[in-house]
Amino acid sequence: MPTEEFRTLVNDYGARVLSTAVRILGDADKAQDVHQEVFLAIWKRWHTYNGRTNWDAYLYRATVRKAIELARRSRNESLLKRQAPPSAGSGRPDARLRVSEFQQKLAGRLAQLPKRQAEVFVLSKMENLKAERIAELLGCSRETVRVHLHRALKRLSRELGDDLTE
Repeated sequence: MPTEEFRTLVNDYGARVLSTAVRILGDADKAQDVHQEVFLAIWKRWHTYNGRTNWDAYLYRATVRKAIELARRSRNESLLKRQAPPSAGSGRPDARLRVSEFQQKLAGRLAQLPKRQAEVFVLSKMENLKAERIAELLGCSRETVRVHLHRALKRLSRELGDDLTE
């Protein structure tokens, strides 16, 4: 097994995978789990990849899917006791906790969305990618990306209400 090639892949993309997972989950420990799961899955199937794999696109999709999967598995273990708006600039001592709680709540809601809607939302709103780039990464049209994003935003807005606008 080409260990050095795999090590290079982890070194080149590991930080990006981890930061994407943190933004989705709002929890560094859970994000570390996603990071490990993504690269473990690649390691197990390393022999099936060819030299033409688009790692940038593949790792975005794999990270988003694994993070959403983890959020789905843990949504029944909700740590939230109250509503938490996403604003950290309030100067309140509990602002950081409230942001963390909102991120966990958002991750739980993302886990309830259809996979493609959740992927598009994460890539657009958390990774700040344009519709053209998302379409390229997901192998669909720009219009399809826009439809999925609209549906995700509509549903999240309905479920999270004022938390999204504060």
